[in-house]
Amino acid sequence: MRKTLAVMFVISLSCALMSGCACTGDYCKKCTELCQAAQDKAVAAEQSCTNALRASEAAAARADNAARRAEQAADRAEAVLKMHLKK
Repeated sequence: MRKTLAVMFVISLSCALMSGCACTGDYCKKCTELCQAAQDKAVAAEQSCTNALRASEAAAARADNAARRAEQAADRAEAVLKMHLKK
């Protein structure tokens, strides 16, 4: 009788532990999915920031070129003005 009771106790304990592990597995799976979703969002944000950085660098280069052309035009206008003042 004691052996039968002990075996039933061990079986019930095993079932209880396995059901607990099954719940933990579901939680781990959910946690993994949430972590993957967060990682995907982080990668998307990083890509967006990289694209914005490239666009701003290109805009800065265009502005720098426009400033150089404006300085050259101002230098030419100043030279022409000096020539007219000397006459």
